[in-house]
Amino acid sequence: MVRANINSLRWGLTGYMLLQWDASRTHGHGGIRLNREEHKGWSYALLGLNPDDVLLSSILTSIETSYADPETIADVAQELVMRRRLPQARYRTEWLGAKQARAVASDFRRNAFGLEPLGSRMGEEITEGEGVQLTIDTQQDTYEQAIAAVQAAYGFNPAPTTGDWSEAPALEPRSGPHDLSDDDLWKDWTERMLFDTLAALMPGARTVLRHIVEVGGTATYDDVQAHFADHPDTPIPKNRIGGTLTSIRAVRRRIGPDNNTRLLELDDRVRGYRIEPALIDGLQRTFALADARPDLLRRD
Repeated sequence: MVRANINSLRWGLTGYMLLQWDASRTHGHGGIRLNREEHKGWSYALLGLNPDDVLLSSILTSIETSYADPETIADVAQELVMRRRLPQARYRTEWLGAKQARAVASDFRRNAFGLEPLGSRMGEEITEGEGVQLTIDTQQDTYEQAIAAVQAAYGFNPAPTTGDWSEAPALEPRSGPHDLSDDDLWKDWTERMLFDTLAALMPGARTVLRHIVEVGGTATYDDVQAHFADHPDTPIPKNRIGGTLTSIRAVRRRIGPDNNTRLLELDDRVRGYRIEPALIDGLQRTFALADARPDLLRRD
């Protein structure tokens, strides 16, 4: 089901798209939602049987352009709907209609502020590089109105204002560790503690841990080594996986609960890695927050 409308209270004058599949389309495993925002790109959410229950929300890393080709969106959506996972491929090709879509979005914003459109006029073709003369009356116009008009002239989303607009876009609070639960997930591990652990890990260890979470919490040594040997973003030689993961043990001693539990178990008998199932959902939520707040993560 596709429904188009204008919702200035949440998105203001920013273009957005929501695509959602309920549990009846996913073999009863729960719904899927894709979300596209004009200046942020694509994200996705895994939903419960009740579409209001969001189990996981994260950046859609497979799609690296805001104006992706519709067939690309269909491929990614099919992988999520049928297998509830992201494809390994990365999509960077922009949709052929992206240029025109940007021009239309810019003209819509300009029209909302009484400015002449830069795009199509009476059947004329869009002209790039054409400017506009903007007049601001400092006696009549408020500061917020002036800033919004300038941003619209340059094609940016207008700044939120208060008072002067009848439907001012709502400012959403920025997500952070304070949004995570301090409830005991398993043997004193909490979501907040899991996030503090992720934030302190070396980037390579964090990436390996995320892969094990994404495959369900268990993986063999050979599978992990093969996955990262030729990884496009984080290549790790096969003989360096063990050394990379020492960061997890070091951080766990400093941040984890005061017991002997491990975040990542290494089982030499079956040559595999294992994460306690009770921690998987919490780790998924903390990785989603890590995607939204990369400024909180260790980088070196």
